[in-house]
Amino acid sequence: MYNVTKTEVNHIPARIINTDKFKTITIQLQLRSRLSKERVTKRNLLSRMMVKRTLRHPAEADLLNHLAHYYGAHLTTNVGRKGQDHIVTFSMEFVNNKFIREALDIPNEMCRVLKDVLDTPFEYDEDFTAFFEREKRLYKNRLKSMKDNRAQASFQAMVNTMFEDEEYKYLSHGVLEDIDSITLEDLREEHAEMMSADDMVILTAGSVDDGILENLSLIHSREEKEEIDHQPYPYRAVSKVKRATDTQKIEQAKLNMGFRAELDSAESHMAFNVLNQMFGGTASSYLFRNIREKQSLAYQISSQIDVRNGYMFVMGGVDAENVEKAEKGILEELERFRSGDFEDSFIDEIKGMMRVNRKEVMDKPKGLIALEYNQLLKKPDTPEWETQLARVDRALIIEISKKIHLDTVYVLTRSDEDAAD
Repeated sequence: MYNVTKTEVNHIPARIINTDKFKTITIQLQLRSRLSKERVTKRNLLSRMMVKRTLRHPAEADLLNHLAHYYGAHLTTNVGRKGQDHIVTFSMEFVNNKFIREALDIPNEMCRVLKDVLDTPFEYDEDFTAFFEREKRLYKNRLKSMKDNRAQASFQAMVNTMFEDEEYKYLSHGVLEDIDSITLEDLREEHAEMMSADDMVILTAGSVDDGILENLSLIHSREEKEEIDHQPYPYRAVSKVKRATDTQKIEQAKLNMGFRAELDSAESHMAFNVLNQMFGGTASSYLFRNIREKQSLAYQISSQIDVRNGYMFVMGGVDAENVEKAEKGILEELERFRSGDFEDSFIDEIKGMMRVNRKEVMDKPKGLIALEYNQLLKKPDTPEWETQLARVDRALIIEISKKIHLDTVYVLTRSDEDAAD
């Protein structure tokens, strides 16, 4: 078991998850702001640079060696999206002092490293130019490799079509075409904005005592608390299904379908989650069993959701001649839910699987932190996760299925000339 202490450190909200389950201590910094095209690429590039060099350790090898000296401490960064927000995460995982014999104050030093990570961009100057240009090149190569992946590229094309005039089309990893124009001064300005105006939270998981607060106070300080209201994107009604097709020299077509759902309560979001698992989110789902296994209309087929924003996406690899049949079959499987043509036992099976998955998440430090951060973002009157899940029944799933509307169909397929070859 574990207990959570809710506090503040230097006007920064903090959550201390105290548990004896782990031999390590994990500290995470979450920096959240509204996702915008103007900032998302700069935030990605900046965060990647921040964990590679600091003023105290001006070469990547120096920083890695320093962390290795402290029993292999691990510093990482990643980005993500929740609702309308873009989130940059810095994580530091290190062994608990209780399990070493050497006289090292590891939590204190790791908090000092995190302070260096946050402070170094204030000092970016011409000495960082070569490092900056190298990181731009690596970042460009990473995004180019994603474009070269046809499944990822076709999904991005579907998102671009579905959210043509909406901020949601800018995925959390940034925009390839924007990288070249970014300057080191742009990153300094973005960093200053992040440090002063982002909604920042410090989260810690591990077996810790009261001294952890003194260590956490070393990381960063603010004159006042900064809070950004967390909201999903508003529901946009579908007036007409959008369709787009591109061709490449490929053997297998990529079928991507985007749906919007009208969700107005915590229970409706949970029912949307359960429905997705039944529809196409697991190997026992109807899409997998019927579209892939029974009808052989797809080599692979699945659905995934953005549960906060109420978006569902279906991705399939199909023979070019079967695209229309597959699309029809997918919509028929969704209609199955609207007509109530599913077993109550399958609902119970999926809910049981979700409980098991949640327990597995709680067995990892970062999983516990993620759950606690999600809880922090929720409205105060939101029911507990188990209470929400228990309320999901046949009637609620049928109700939600009728509020899911097809918005976009995007197909990446071969040209007639390629088919003739």
